[in-house]
Amino acid sequence: MSRLAWIALSAATVALVAGVTAGALILASPAKKTPTNALTASGAPTSFELPLAESPSALPLAKHRGDLLVGIAARPGGPVEIAALRAETALPASSLEVRLDGRRVAATPCGTGCARIDVQVLEGSPKRLTIRSGTRSVTFELPARLPRIGARVFASALRTMDGLRSFRFSEELSSGREALLTNVDVEAPDRVRLSSSNGFRSVIIGKNRWDYHDGRWERGPFPGLKLSQMLMWHGARHARVVGRRGRLTELAAFGLEPVPAWFGLTVEPSGRVIKAEMISPSHFMLHRYKDFNGPVSITPPGRK
Repeated sequence: MSRLAWIALSAATVALVAGVTAGALILASPAKKTPTNALTASGAPTSFELPLAESPSALPLAKHRGDLLVGIAARPGGPVEIAALRAETALPASSLEVRLDGRRVAATPCGTGCARIDVQVLEGSPKRLTIRSGTRSVTFELPARLPRIGARVFASALRTMDGLRSFRFSEELSSGREALLTNVDVEAPDRVRLSSSNGFRSVIIGKNRWDYHDGRWERGPFPGLKLSQMLMWHGARHARVVGRRGRLTELAAFGLEPVPAWFGLTVEPSGRVIKAEMISPSHFMLHRYKDFNGPVSITPPGRK
């Protein structure tokens, strides 16, 4: 529910996810279960399959260049499965050029929008994996070994962030083109205030929501949310520690519901998350968190 909530809130600001036109309506709808080998983007005309994506023994990573998304799941000793999409359209294995350490390798189909390469990775030496589609490409630096499980760090991050009285964050949201910038204030247990670079403003308090239109605030009903629902990475699974920067820990994880998405988190020793990235079909989001337990007070907006 957490990512569904935030995607809905974002979609109320700008229509970047096909089929999403009313945040409150989607928030009121329960997420549906999806088979783990058929990952379907919300509103997408096609689905893609990536059987290894939810395996606890695989490393999930993703990048994007413009509207090209490439997500992978790599297992020690192989294989590596690749999902490539242009916007929300899955690309067939035959349309991709795949190179490992500069050497071209054959990719075979492993389902809709799924390409598999049988190569030795995560078994003692780092590898450079490049996937090209047309004029755009992305490169992954695969470590020598499967990174250690990050479940403890992830649980600490979730527990710490969920226990905050308040926080603020900035968001960059795009579908591969110009990003929409939004500043968000969050106050426990159920208050949110946001303003975006396109002029959109909204306040949510419990079961009420105010949106600013044509110089005045319009009040309407809202299904309600919890502070934890503002953490778009809330339901991610199988986190792994993919880096250290001083005292900071970097995690990679994958989540399936309500839309398939790859996540990257930067976590302080305290458990506070200072940066989170989400990569999903035609929906690329970056959050930078700050002002933990700061003086945030969200009240009903005044009317002009």
